[in-house]
Amino acid sequence: MSAATAEDYLWTSYFFEVSKGKESRRWGDEQYSQVIYRNCSGPESSGGSKPNKTDIQMHRDISAWPDADYDNKSYTNCFDGYMEQSNGEWHDLPSGDYYFSVEGVYGGVGKLSVEVIFVDNTAAD
Repeated sequence: MSAATAEDYLWTSYFFEVSKGKESRRWGDEQYSQVIYRNCSGPESSGGSKPNKTDIQMHRDISAWPDADYDNKSYTNCFDGYMEQSNGEWHDLPSGDYYFSVEGVYGGVGKLSVEVIFVDNTAAD
């Protein structure tokens, strides 16, 4: 997979030392969503371990009802060094407003930083 660039995506953002449960902003979508994390890191634990994996989950925001949950994706490559990225894709999504949440941060003190987050809703990219 080639390195993502901002002009190819719906929106970009970042996380700084977030924990499990952190939610992204919402976006309108149908059929397909992709979330790319580039340059993942986090504070190390007192034992010297640093984060090495994070899980995220896609959700459809449903007003006045519980939100619909979709598959979790595990991201590891983005912890491997500068410009390394991890990719998650969700297919066959119904129309609606979507967001993703951090479902886990493994290693370190359970805090995640992501230098760049790319979100795309066009499978043609």
